[in-house]
Amino acid sequence: MSTKSHLSRMTIDLPEQDHKKLKALAAVLGKSMREIVSTWIHNNLSGTKLPNKKTLKAIKSVEEGRDLIEAKDAEDLFKKLGI
Repeated sequence: MSTKSHLSRMTIDLPEQDHKKLKALAAVLGKSMREIVSTWIHNNLSGTKLPNKKTLKAIKSVEEGRDLIEAKDAEDLFKKLGI
């Protein structure tokens, strides 16, 4: 039996800007948007994984708008990140 038969479908509405950010994040990480959302849901529903100090520091920086890299597109971002 395939794994797909055990999946449930969900539709969500996102503000256009959030959708664009999620799509860009997926491109940077080399993952699908579904993978990112699914992983987030799994990690947050299980409640057993907490971010380490380095991750918490990075999250705080982003929330405060510090240490951000601006790029015109994914290719520009990869170049600026050296990947």
